[in-house]
Amino acid sequence: MAKPAKYNAAFFGSIETAFKILKQKYGKRAALEFLSELMKRNLSKAYAAMGAKRNGGPTEYKRVVGARDAAVGLKVSFRNLPSGFTYRFHTDPFPGLRGEVAPEELDRTYMEFKRDYLLGPAWSYKTTKHLWRGDAFTEHVFEEK
Repeated sequence: MAKPAKYNAAFFGSIETAFKILKQKYGKRAALEFLSELMKRNLSKAYAAMGAKRNGGPTEYKRVVGARDAAVGLKVSFRNLPSGFTYRFHTDPFPGLRGEVAPEELDRTYMEFKRDYLLGPAWSYKTTKHLWRGDAFTEHVFEEK
């Protein structure tokens, strides 16, 4: 996996600011819907540029997500499990949104897209640990249904 670039505070900060403005003007639901659409468009463009295979399985997920996260300065890791794998964030991508939204709601804005695009409908995920709850990392466990 590529060594992470320096954390891109300006990139993530602009997303945090947009979320806060939309939440204030239109409510949390609208802000979350906007963020989901923003993530979908940005990540699909990035993944396509990387030659990502849709429904490519865990190996493709780790390759594409690991490289993209490293490019924007996020330290992540993966661990194989008998029925799937874990995806761990060691860097909080959106520290400025802590207290603004529940961690599961925020994570859903990009995790569901990543799962659907790279793994497909045969996979589910659950969040077992979270930086916002004092854990050492945020952990998403993916399993084949």
